[in-house]
Amino acid sequence: MTTTQKLGAGLLLAGLLLSSSAHAQMQSSRDLAELGMDLFQRANSPEALARMRKDLVNAPEAYLERVELPGALVLLDKRRVRVPALKYNVALHLLEVRDSTGSHVWPPGSLDGFYLGQGSEVRHFRSKLVRNGSTKLDFVEVLTQSDNSPMALAVQHSYRHEDAQFDPILRTETRAARTEIGQTVLAGTDLVAKEPLRAISLNQKSVAPLFGSRAPEIAAWAAKQHLSYTDLGQVLRMVEYYNQISFKQP
Repeated sequence: MTTTQKLGAGLLLAGLLLSSSAHAQMQSSRDLAELGMDLFQRANSPEALARMRKDLVNAPEAYLERVELPGALVLLDKRRVRVPALKYNVALHLLEVRDSTGSHVWPPGSLDGFYLGQGSEVRHFRSKLVRNGSTKLDFVEVLTQSDNSPMALAVQHSYRHEDAQFDPILRTETRAARTEIGQTVLAGTDLVAKEPLRAISLNQKSVAPLFGSRAPEIAAWAAKQHLSYTDLGQVLRMVEYYNQISFKQP
């Protein structure tokens, strides 16, 4: 086993060796650790890393942040491990980690999530199922405060590249190549296991149904607060208010 693999195994399994929980909980933790370890090892195999380096040649703007940032990994058993340098590769859907042992990558599902940055600038990501045409596991940026909310609001970042276009006769460039990282707003419950988040549009028709029978109550509160359904930050306030009253009331 390489140093990188040993590090991954140590991070995922150390908590199990120290655990004093019941046998069923320990078995569940082992299952999670084995799942995460398998994904980690496959992502860090020489073949996978070689493909990643080749792909990066064609995707230099693939990162959410151009510079490495400190942060923390959230393991599948919810333990947090601080790391000095993280970069999220949006194009390849991989978290790249660098520390004193070297560099390694974590795919969605190998971690519960991660924190990118520190202090007031920290950004929280989790491994979540996303249904947008098809259903896939991905790292999404979670905007709601709690990991176990009646309603979660998140953003899925996606890498988009369009090749340059040329005049078929003159062979001159008519449009330069374009690269961008786009965002899709997602919503769904955290309370149902394996329930995917779904893409939503920022308008009342798309947002109001998220609140079910409480939609009129949320609409009245939002009107009193002068909130807009077309602004992500203001929709987040509605979702947090919905979560607050859902926890307080049956």
